[in-house]
Amino acid sequence: MGEKKPTTWIERRMADVEIWRARNASIREHAVTIYEALWSEILGHVTEAQQKGFPVSTNGEPRKRLVSLEKKQKHGDCWQFELILVDAKDRIHATGDRVEVMLDLDVCEDGVVCLKLAGNTILIEDAAKRILDPFLFPQLQGR
Repeated sequence: MGEKKPTTWIERRMADVEIWRARNASIREHAVTIYEALWSEILGHVTEAQQKGFPVSTNGEPRKRLVSLEKKQKHGDCWQFELILVDAKDRIHATGDRVEVMLDLDVCEDGVVCLKLAGNTILIEDAAKRILDPFLFPQLQGR
């Protein structure tokens, strides 16, 4: 025999809370792995940009990475953005010069933790490009 199904409003809401807790636990469990995968994807593009002559570099801390792009006209002056795994571990925030992207971590329909942008699932590869495109190629935005 299975478990008794909730019949009262209180029982249903208590069941909803358990589902919510399990969802949040799953997100917290996978957040660092997804953040690191996104950072790895960004780092791969940054490395290629460096090889192509972009004066771009990285720095920061494990959950607060920094990407810098030196301004051509002013040596030492640069644009920067941070890639932050928000403390609640349910969001990744890319914020700084030319960049403002908020990615939510969510449990998708297949039960796997994934990234979402504005409520829509986004692949890590696409999220990295979405973050880097306005930073590296501001002149092409709106096209």
